[in-house]
Amino acid sequence: MKKLTYLLAITMFMGLSSCGGSEICNCADTWFEVSKEMKAAGTDAGKFQAIQDKHKEDLAKCEKLGVGKTPEELKKMETTLKECPAFKEMEKITANQ
Repeated sequence: MKKLTYLLAITMFMGLSSCGGSEICNCADTWFEVSKEMKAAGTDAGKFQAIQDKHKEDLAKCEKLGVGKTPEELKKMETTLKECPAFKEMEKITANQ
């Protein structure tokens, strides 16, 4: 389970670092919700798929927002991301693992 949480945190960071503009905290909220649901699902692969299907559209939007951005723009988005409440909560969770 610890590896799963770590993997989710890495995936969240990669996905969220590509979010941009005012939508960045919405992306953080989505990834945080997915992470909580995945943790609650335990090792049930069927539940994992249902969770991915449930959030598919929102996750796809977040992943696409960083396309074509310069490294400087991505860095600015990362800074903004770190200010989002959901990102801060995820940091707390991963720090306790």
